[in-house]
Amino acid sequence: MDGYDTDIDDGVGAAPSVARLLLELRANTSVDVKPAGRSIQIRPQGARNIAVNIHPGGVDIAVARNQADEVAGGIFGATVIDPDDPVPFVSVDGSLIDANYDAILAAAVQAVELRKSGPPKAPRAAATRTTAAKPAKAAKATTRSTRPAPRPDQPICPRCKQYELLASGECPSGYC
Repeated sequence: MDGYDTDIDDGVGAAPSVARLLLELRANTSVDVKPAGRSIQIRPQGARNIAVNIHPGGVDIAVARNQADEVAGGIFGATVIDPDDPVPFVSVDGSLIDANYDAILAAAVQAVELRKSGPPKAPRAAATRTTAAKPAKAAKATTRSTRPAPRPDQPICPRCKQYELLASGECPSGYC
């Protein structure tokens, strides 16, 4: 009895394959790696969007919405997390990383390239652009009308010509 319980799996078994994935991903693309709690967030260099999230349970990889099922189908045991999101994630269990290593690495490189451009933008029609411009102008007009009015200059004491007169019209010095 040495005090260690070997039956509990905390994801340490996947550590060599995760380290290899991280090293090869860094070799293929320029990424920023940020630890966040018990997970590691991988982003394109200089970007704010997460491309790959490595956590004790496995790996989550960002994919384009129209390619989510295709990427998940190419990786054994992968599932799509929130397929209705603009950028869904494909999740792979930690125990399946070694068996699907090449497919996971290829998907991770694609995820970094996908997230370089930022969040996806919905295509707009010409009519939508003209209607979207009108509320923006209305917003500018409201910001102008909510500004405080400039205060009028307070009259200065005619005798000492030094102090601004009080609301009662007297000089605050008390000597004038």
